[in-house]
Amino acid sequence: MRALARFTVAVLAAILVVGPAQAADFSPSPWLEDLAQLRDAMTASYANLEWQAKRGLDLPAVYGRAQVRLERARDDFEARRAIDRFLETFGDGHIEIQWPTTKAPAAGRYESQPLCVRLGYSQASDDGAAATRLPDFRPVAAPDALLRTGIIEVAGRRVGVLRLPLFSPRGFPGLCERLAAQQSLSPDSPCDAACEDRFSHRADTAFVGEMQSAVATLKAAGTQVLLVDIAGNGGGDDTSVALARLLTAKPMPTPRIGFLRTPGWAAELTSEQADIRAGLAVTSGAEHDALVRYDAALTAARAETGKPCDRAPLWRGKPIECSAAVFGVLFAGGLSPEPQGPRDRPWAETISAQARFPPTTALWRGPVIVLVDGDSASSSEFFAAMMQDRHAALILGAPTFGAGCGHMTDAEPVVLRHSGARVSLPDCVRLRADGSNEVAGIQPDVLIGFKRFDTPAERVARLARALPQAVARTAAGR
Repeated sequence: MRALARFTVAVLAAILVVGPAQAADFSPSPWLEDLAQLRDAMTASYANLEWQAKRGLDLPAVYGRAQVRLERARDDFEARRAIDRFLETFGDGHIEIQWPTTKAPAAGRYESQPLCVRLGYSQASDDGAAATRLPDFRPVAAPDALLRTGIIEVAGRRVGVLRLPLFSPRGFPGLCERLAAQQSLSPDSPCDAACEDRFSHRADTAFVGEMQSAVATLKAAGTQVLLVDIAGNGGGDDTSVALARLLTAKPMPTPRIGFLRTPGWAAELTSEQADIRAGLAVTSGAEHDALVRYDAALTAARAETGKPCDRAPLWRGKPIECSAAVFGVLFAGGLSPEPQGPRDRPWAETISAQARFPPTTALWRGPVIVLVDGDSASSSEFFAAMMQDRHAALILGAPTFGAGCGHMTDAEPVVLRHSGARVSLPDCVRLRADGSNEVAGIQPDVLIGFKRFDTPAERVARLARALPQAVARTAAGR
């Protein structure tokens, strides 16, 4: 330790003597222009900008600090870091920046990858798992099961554990390989867009089936309380809704979302209306009447996208008299909080994304605990929020990441003119039952003091101490 201290002092002394030289050709001016471009892009199309101001984030100060850092920057590295810090201040998990790299990918590299890699499958990290690491965890899953399940004993009750590291089949390469074999596809097989879409539908169906099997397995094992571990689960897709509907008999409609007054949303709503109008041409009766209502709603929604809303005063600390987000038309995943009509219609997924998945009914009707932490994000927060808002589960753990709704249109990232950085901004707002923005994160009902740099052993110890209280609360119906 002393040797390390001496080395550190020596390095610092050298830095102080030599000093950080400014790159001879560096100028902060183009970087300041990039910052202004980024601010203007956020003004126009960042879904949570108004919420940031409402929660008390001092936007003028945030922008001013970024300007000062850029003015004081001595090279491109420090300038990049200034913009990174500017975006990090918003604490929004769906704001992403990609800096350009000088190394070009090898020609044909993508095409030479195995099929499952080309389809986007990679092993989901299970580093955040805590419940499956408890000392008395006893696995009960079948050997070929995709998801880990097991039993623990807590306060005299049998607790069934279901671990989900990701809400997406793409986190499980083994599932892809299994489906490929069923379709006689080899690792070298070509797969065009139509092939990929068919494969994706089969994977979604199989993944929901795996969740159903996991719940059934735990139920058969005599589970009295179900613990769903989504700590470290960074999100995925709407399979989270399917799981919520498997775990309670309570109604689970998807919540409302807000869309933005942007060209990207105008194009998205136009595409959705084309789907609905294709259905209008071939339907009759009640189904046709429902499509008429959706068509009218989309007409009104498209009109809203053309109404201006100047949010620039927010950067000066001034209030605005409008909102860039429009509510009252869309629900998470479509035009309806539930699938409506036959699921095999071409427009079924436009009405509800849940039409993509097989119908689910409540396989479990007992008490549920959902374990979350600071890395539970996006679809994981969606799942936890639905369960908490409908009083269908007790939420245990640490406050979640705070990612909220992500990207629902095909809008391209903002490309900063000088640096070439590509910035993706979330384009939707998902509301909770009380009308609050889900991007605020999920506050657990029972807190565990998980810390960012806890070791797995520390996480397990903290969970073990908190579980008896959580189980007792579910037994008491609280």
